[in-house]
Amino acid sequence: MKILTLHVDYIEWEGLKKAIKDIDELPAEETSRKRVEEALVILTAVEKEDGIKSAEELVKNVKEISGKVGTKRIVLYPYAHLSRNLGSPEKAVEILKESERELKEGGYEVSRAPFGYYKTFELRVKGHPLSELSREIIIKADEAELSPEERKRLWKVMEKNKSQSIRGKDDRKSNVELGKELDLYIVNDVVGQGLPLLTPKGASVKREIERFIVDEELRRGYEHTSTPVMAKSDLYKISGHWQHYKDGMFVLPVGNEDFALRPMTCPFQFVLYKRKPRSYKDLPKKYAEIATLFRNEQSGELRGLTRVRQFTLADAHIICMPEQVEAEFGKVMDLINYVMKVFGIEVWYRFSKWDPKNENNKYINDPKAWDETQAAMKKILDKLKINYTEAEGEAAFYGPKLDLQYKDVYGKEDTLITVQIDFSNAKKFGMTYLDKDGKEKVPMIIHRSSTGATERVMSYILEKTQGNLPLWLSPIQIRILPMGEENNNFALKVKEKFVKVGFRVEIDDSNESLGKKVRNAQLERVFYMLTVGDKEEESKTISVRSRDGSLEHGVKVSDFVSRVKKEIRERK
Repeated sequence: MKILTLHVDYIEWEGLKKAIKDIDELPAEETSRKRVEEALVILTAVEKEDGIKSAEELVKNVKEISGKVGTKRIVLYPYAHLSRNLGSPEKAVEILKESERELKEGGYEVSRAPFGYYKTFELRVKGHPLSELSREIIIKADEAELSPEERKRLWKVMEKNKSQSIRGKDDRKSNVELGKELDLYIVNDVVGQGLPLLTPKGASVKREIERFIVDEELRRGYEHTSTPVMAKSDLYKISGHWQHYKDGMFVLPVGNEDFALRPMTCPFQFVLYKRKPRSYKDLPKKYAEIATLFRNEQSGELRGLTRVRQFTLADAHIICMPEQVEAEFGKVMDLINYVMKVFGIEVWYRFSKWDPKNENNKYINDPKAWDETQAAMKKILDKLKINYTEAEGEAAFYGPKLDLQYKDVYGKEDTLITVQIDFSNAKKFGMTYLDKDGKEKVPMIIHRSSTGATERVMSYILEKTQGNLPLWLSPIQIRILPMGEENNNFALKVKEKFVKVGFRVEIDDSNESLGKKVRNAQLERVFYMLTVGDKEEESKTISVRSRDGSLEHGVKVSDFVSRVKKEIRERK
């Protein structure tokens, strides 16, 4: 919990409208304009780690500070802007109400501003040394501290999965709505916002995307690595992320050292490059990884699978000689274009450049290197005949980049994939190679993704297809529908033949009618529905109903297996 206490001549506020959709509507008397004079205002942000014991600690701090400033008139004012690690609204209300109750029992006059509402407020702070104090209240909440009431409250939160969203353009469903409808993922406040939990169905889609790109990258000469999800601050200080990107990282104190969850893999792969001497014969060196990354996004920016705090990136770094940059950049674009074709993704290109006028330490301060690298990148893009727009101030802190942009169902623009030319990290890490003449040279680096973040690709494909995923990505590729209970054994034998070759198959052996079974499968976007009845069992065949509505009778199981294998292999 974080608090900012203000000793004021007065504070005046008025609740305007709900800011949090799920909280209860408050009566007018609780949101109407109110003024309190000669008070201690407690601006309060309840955080994820806080439990009901935090209320007790808050009251202790309020009593201590109010005693020093000489007032027993208290205003509890919810103020989320003090923290980027906010707890659930239910938890915040519970802690604020408990704090109010304890203070009133202690003889304090307490007012509480409405929680979860947009508010206007005005105050005048006194000018003495104690009039403005900020504090952090830390309560280590472990299993033993959970009261029965707190556990029940958390159970209720756990059962409530946030997945509401409005329709996009032309009444199109967002990945949030489709994720719920198709049982692909949930977001739960007990786990944390921006941390989607993929169901077995959602995980199968993610797995297929990642298998596809790993196989494709290996065919194209990439070497896959596996590196840690965290590192000491020393590594990020070398790369410059600590200086330029620390606010976007999750920092973890470990003993007397600072660690951080990785926001990218590049520093780790550079350490691998340096594990032994290199010569020009070793280059280009292409390190790739399906990497779990962490970025501390603002809570207001989080949405579905599109923007999350933990994601999986098909990341890679090409370490090459300067004269190889153009050819390797072209190969990267060839891979990306192939990926876009397979997934049916439509993008446009943005050449993201640095802003020389930026004074916020956003970029490495090397104007000459920036100008030379941007000129080289522009030449490459023009030679590849890439139609791009230019955007000043959108570069990475270490170099210019090509962004592949797209729009979601709401028309909001976002970045799917980036390709970056890095002029600084090889020098920072002391990365070298020996050229043909035995002279030590510094390589260039291309940072690239091939599919982008898997979660964001999933959101794009879900929204574009409206859940009608292609066969190779469908969570349930085949569902077998026995016409009666007596056909269940034959259905199991048919299923075994499909499972042996790796298809994702289910049997609907419920007591529903065949029509209801077909309808359920269609709602779940099952690609193929196989009907088996007495006639099929006798002839050892199946009836095949496709998602598009076509129907075939008397199909041999072996013929259908061959057909589906071909369709999956061709990723139609």
